[in-house]
Amino acid sequence: MFITVYLTKRRYKVKCPQCGSLQDKVIDSRQSKDGTVIRRRRECLECGHRFTTYERLEEEKIIVKKKNGSTEPFYKEKIVRGIKLASKNRPVSEKQMNDIADEIERFLIDEGKLVVESTEIGDLVQKRLKKIDVISYIRFKSVYNQFQDLKDFEETLKEIEKKEK
Repeated sequence: MFITVYLTKRRYKVKCPQCGSLQDKVIDSRQSKDGTVIRRRRECLECGHRFTTYERLEEEKIIVKKKNGSTEPFYKEKIVRGIKLASKNRPVSEKQMNDIADEIERFLIDEGKLVVESTEIGDLVQKRLKKIDVISYIRFKSVYNQFQDLKDFEETLKEIEKKEK
């Protein structure tokens, strides 16, 4: 059953599932163990019906605009998969991979970027991966930027050498 929630004067109003009234009072309120949900027991002031509502933070949905113009939902798993391929047999832990994906998702939400170009995500991955392992960074960049020949690798290596000096 869906409970409709309205925002009026900075206070959420909940429609009674029995009579539809917006007049109720909270009898009991409890937070879940992990702190992600608040359970509220309510009583309708019109008909006396008691019902339970659950408040959850709705996560922002990020949409990724791909190079070909199509869009798809943002999946952290795709970032981790790409890093995993680039980091095969390299000293990059699963935790570091997940941390990069989490950090990028947080950054996009904090910046209010709910529609983001795939190229921006790729740039964010490269920037973070470069700090962890240069070889993984070069591997990721070579696939992501579609290196065509040895010259592309040489330019990337020169760029890295410049920044190290």
